[in-house]
Amino acid sequence: MFNKQEDNSAFNAAANINLQHAQLQDLSLSAARRLYKGGIRPGDPLRTRVQAQEMLDKIPPSQRAGTDGKSTDANTQQYLSDKHASHIKPHSKGGSNDSKNIKWENAKDNLARGDKPMTSQEQIRLDAKWHFDNLTGAVKAGVKAAPLGAAIGVATAAPFSLLTNALRVVRGEISAQEAAIETLKDTVKGGTVGGMTAFVTTTVAAACPPIAIALTAAAPVLAVVGTAGMVYEFFKILDDHKQTVKIYYESLTQQELERLEAIENELIYEHQKNLEFLAEAEAINQEITNRPIAPAIDGAMQRLRESVAIAKSLGLTSADSKLLAGSQLPHLPREK
Repeated sequence: MFNKQEDNSAFNAAANINLQHAQLQDLSLSAARRLYKGGIRPGDPLRTRVQAQEMLDKIPPSQRAGTDGKSTDANTQQYLSDKHASHIKPHSKGGSNDSKNIKWENAKDNLARGDKPMTSQEQIRLDAKWHFDNLTGAVKAGVKAAPLGAAIGVATAAPFSLLTNALRVVRGEISAQEAAIETLKDTVKGGTVGGMTAFVTTTVAAACPPIAIALTAAAPVLAVVGTAGMVYEFFKILDDHKQTVKIYYESLTQQELERLEAIENELIYEHQKNLEFLAEAEAINQEITNRPIAPAIDGAMQRLRESVAIAKSLGLTSADSKLLAGSQLPHLPREK
């Protein structure tokens, strides 16, 4: 998955790729001379500017690519340093100096062939060598661009990862050590994405000039997209933090309400128990009040027994009232 930070790293890395291919006007005098005079015998007219540009275009694109005019000139000269403009059909056989009759070839191989025509196998070999040189030059350009892309990826990902994980620490989701580890992981991932984007994009652009032109034209748009993505990510991080905190406090409020509701239910239960106890006590009181009173000692003894029984039913003991001292009935002699 490419999350937003990785997308931003990729866009910013692509937007900062600066690649161009040498044009005739970019070359130094010594390099341009090779294009105007390469393969032309003394006394023959020099190539026109258009023909010289065609000779330049026969160099693999990646071998004449660079970040500015100076580097494109240096790379072009380096490629031509050991090359000859070899004729497919030599002068001695009526061959022309037109670019269609010429291939850039290693000087030793050209000299070894002499005035013989270039065979089809040799042409195939040179065509394969052209593609190989274009590929190796493109990869070399990609490798050079990768560190800058990685640095841009790190600069893009690190601040937002740091902000995200710092807020997680504030919310108590992770520890400071865990936040540091997560930030490091995100930063490495952003650098990797930026480096890979720069490598792949530069490699393709170096090997294919139209893509380099399109990339150069699209660079401002990519920069805007990358910047807009960073702004969006910044506010999204803050909004996510706000929503998370809101949900957290709402959950605390709900827990508090549930706790208060439990306390209220407990109080209601206790209140009901008290009401039942009072109702029972009232009934007992009415029973005591309305009971018939027997005369003499036997009546008093009967009421005492009933009172002790009522007290016991209510959970009372002699310790609760001096009137129930030991709840022991006095020993009275029986009537004869």
